[in-house]
Amino acid sequence: MPSSAEPAPPTGIHHTGPPGPTTTPSATGGNRVIPFGRRTTRTGRGRRTPQPAQPERVVGPGSPEQRLAETAEAWFLKRGTSLTDETTADTYRATLDLVQLMLDGSLHEQIVGADEHRHLSGMVRGLRDAPDAL
Repeated sequence: MPSSAEPAPPTGIHHTGPPGPTTTPSATGGNRVIPFGRRTTRTGRGRRTPQPAQPERVVGPGSPEQRLAETAEAWFLKRGTSLTDETTADTYRATLDLVQLMLDGSLHEQIVGADEHRHLSGMVRGLRDAPDAL
């Protein structure tokens, strides 16, 4: 039985994103899908599956991750702010989440291939983790 907080979708249709339109016109006049994929943790009748704890990433001194974090921090310091500031770090991560959404949409629309998507997503993940490495 669906939760009272979530309306039950019509039979045979599964919505994976927020309510509202999920297509935008393309330059060629057809509709293009904007993927709002959501990884669900539900199984069967709305029961949530336990999620394993994510291991904490350890960034060693002089590692590529640490050098990337220091480069990003230098970029922010040059502009009078820092990734050690929680508000700045939160905005930075939100921006990179938006970049990841763009990459996911590009993969879905076959603008980039799976290898390119994997490579670029890895780069975005590395940048996104920079505040944690400082």
